[in-house]
Amino acid sequence: MKKYIKFYHKRNVKLAFLCAVIVFVPLFVVSLFYNVVREDIIISFVPFVLAMLCVAVASLYTIRFKKMIKEQEHIYNVEFQDTKADHLETTLYLSDEWLIWAGSSAFYKKHIKSISSVRRFGQVGSSNEVTIKTIDNKKYTVWCLSASNIKKIREWKDT
Repeated sequence: MKKYIKFYHKRNVKLAFLCAVIVFVPLFVVSLFYNVVREDIIISFVPFVLAMLCVAVASLYTIRFKKMIKEQEHIYNVEFQDTKADHLETTLYLSDEWLIWAGSSAFYKKHIKSISSVRRFGQVGSSNEVTIKTIDNKKYTVWCLSASNIKKIREWKDT
């Protein structure tokens, strides 16, 4: 479980840092050439503070991740394991008995009632919205770029 939380945090920190740098560089360069506000160089570092706030808020999902695993372990009298975990996408993994969306959610195979997907098109391309309905009638959404990975998940569920 800790391994997947680390993956989740690592991805979020990298993404937040990249976004902060993209905003920081122009602000910093402009603050060097134009002295509009006395503290403008200090202000140019604000994106890093905002990025860390975003990482902190995103880390709250790990609470749900741990809780989901503990509940399913209790219900099915199993232990979370990632035996032969296949890395499907950035934070999406498929093990023998668990579908793991690192840091966000994890589903024991027997806990999944149904899996459906819808292809969504946006300005930057398409993605698949995968809806997982559990035995307790809760719905969870996982995003998947590849249709072949959805096929792997469905085949895994049916075996």
